[in-house]
Amino acid sequence: MSGRGKGLEGICEAWLRGTGACWFRNEPKMQGGYRVAGGTPDYTALKGGVLHLIECKDGSGASLRLGCLEAPAGEKKPPAGISPAQAEMLDACEREGGRGWVLARLSGPAGEVTALIPWAKWRGWLAAGLRSVPLVWLAASGDAAWQEGRLPGDRP
Repeated sequence: MSGRGKGLEGICEAWLRGTGACWFRNEPKMQGGYRVAGGTPDYTALKGGVLHLIECKDGSGASLRLGCLEAPAGEKKPPAGISPAQAEMLDACEREGGRGWVLARLSGPAGEVTALIPWAKWRGWLAAGLRSVPLVWLAASGDAAWQEGRLPGDRP
């Protein structure tokens, strides 16, 4: 594993192994040795008959970029964070009874936090027009299951 975010993906895989879920990594599409923008979140997990999609987002600085729900007009590149295609996939998963998550890590002047944020919360930030969130928001919005080493919805 190399590149930004790969360390967080390793942490996600170790956590998923400990949950007892059936899971796999959704490898990004490649073309000519370059990553092609796609819409599938990083991980798919199944536990107790519930499908979970998990996207990992890693950042540094005072706040973490959220992304966007819709593609920018014209040829503009979407901002860093959740892509419109990923948002669409996470929305579809939840419409069908699954659960969407963003495993977010932010390292900055105020410290470091890793939190499992429900997609509904992340989506709400985007829908409200937020472009980034500070470390304290991530820490306050994470699901306790992450710290307990289980998938949300599992009994403690």
